[in-house]
Amino acid sequence: HNHPMFGSVSEWFYKWLAGIQADSNAIGFDKIIIRPQMVSNVSWVNAKYNSVQGEIGCQWKRNDGRFHLDVSIPVNTSALVYIPTSDLKSVREGNKDVSEVKDIELIKVENGAAIFKIGSGKYSFNSKL
Repeated sequence: HNHPMFGSVSEWFYKWLAGIQADSNAIGFDKIIIRPQMVSNVSWVNAKYNSVQGEIGCQWKRNDGRFHLDVSIPVNTSALVYIPTSDLKSVREGNKDVSEVKDIELIKVENGAAIFKIGSGKYSFNSKL
């Protein structure tokens, strides 16, 4: 069971379905990208990755036209988080509009996703798909 084929399948789960990736400029996962990929028959994903900086968590689900994303980012790291949405004003963290949350910065909107920079901690996003 020690074959590259098995490792690449596992990598696809956390890197693409969950979207946990190191930024191309990262040194030891100090800059993280959370970019979940929704595929047609998958309605939820729950993944964790043990990086050298600490555990990175990503759990997402979609239902009733909404997208929910819970992420945990280790101390002394930052992340770019891609939130799929059809309406930027619908994006919330917890019960607040993302513009009201101090540690969240809108970078840009592209290809149907709002991209935010966040610091370490736990976040719970939701948006209208």
